Amino acid sequence: MTTSPTAVICTPLELEHRAVRDLLGGSPAEERRGDSVYELHDFRGRKVQWRLVLALTGRRNEDTSAAVGEALDTWRPQVLLLVGVGGGLRDARVGDVVAATKVYGYEGGQDTDLGLRPRIDSLPTSRILKEQGERVSIEGTWIWRADPEALSAPTVHHRPIASGGKVVTGSTSYTAELIREHCGDATAIDMEGYGAMAAARRARGVEATVIRGVSDLLDDKDKETDRQTQPMAARRAAAFALALLDRYDPEPAERAPAPRAPQSGSTYNFSPGQGGNMNVGSIGDNTTTHIGSIGANSTGRVYRPYEGP
Repeated sequence: MTTSPTAVICTPLELEHRAVRDLLGGSPAEERRGDSVYELHDFRGRKVQWRLVLALTGRRNEDTSAAVGEALDTWRPQVLLLVGVGGGLRDARVGDVVAATKVYGYEGGQDTDLGLRPRIDSLPTSRILKEQGERVSIEGTWIWRADPEALSAPTVHHRPIASGGKVVTGSTSYTAELIREHCGDATAIDMEGYGAMAAARRARGVEATVIRGVSDLLDDKDKETDRQTQPMAARRAAAFALALLDRYDPEPAERAPAPRAPQSGSTYNFSPGQGGNMNVGSIGDNTTTHIGSIGANSTGRVYRPYEGP
């Protein structure tokens, strides 16, 4: 019996959870493990049938790391996706998607008499998921999961994300300046990505990444804007995540076995037919090679190894 591979999608916010659930459809089963409740979905990909586990993790890196670690220990998935909304940096626009290539943790540092000396850490995301995500972007059809009438897909940025415990609402704030100086290639900011990748690093055999839909920019963040843009951004992030999972094959094609080294012993081969030829040999000490043909006017010979003068 073949067991379906498992993928876990973690969402920090309820609206992000609803976005994934709405795109999956159906009636999921619920299962309680310890203090956590998970939703179980069947998700048919291009090559495999997935057991898809949906988990609500809560906000901030510390809580997310604990929740993701618990989900990984419980389900032992092949794939982990942290999916939700984030703030846009650099050239990102509202409605774009950022598929993280690595996640900066910008909170670390040394507080001295001369001021704070930042110590920025970073964790990589899955290389194979990055490559598959780039192909999803090129195909461009992922947006139809979120909006079947869309004429084109929004931009997907395959770039780093900066992650920390602060809600950053100004482009000239201390945190914004710190990110620009020390995480200059980050294209989105969130509060959970670093915690998720830290938990994934401690696990074995899981491919993990972070996918964010851009719901705001640093200078235009307010509650009214969030109510309008966050559901759209969450739905787009969910659509890209499911398209990525749809494309990913957790069981790559098997490689041809390497040729076996010659071994001592005996080999017997038989080839009937008219006018057929066969070459058979044995390599090793104390071996004899027998070659035979069956049919009219056929002959067989025995060759012994050369023993030297």
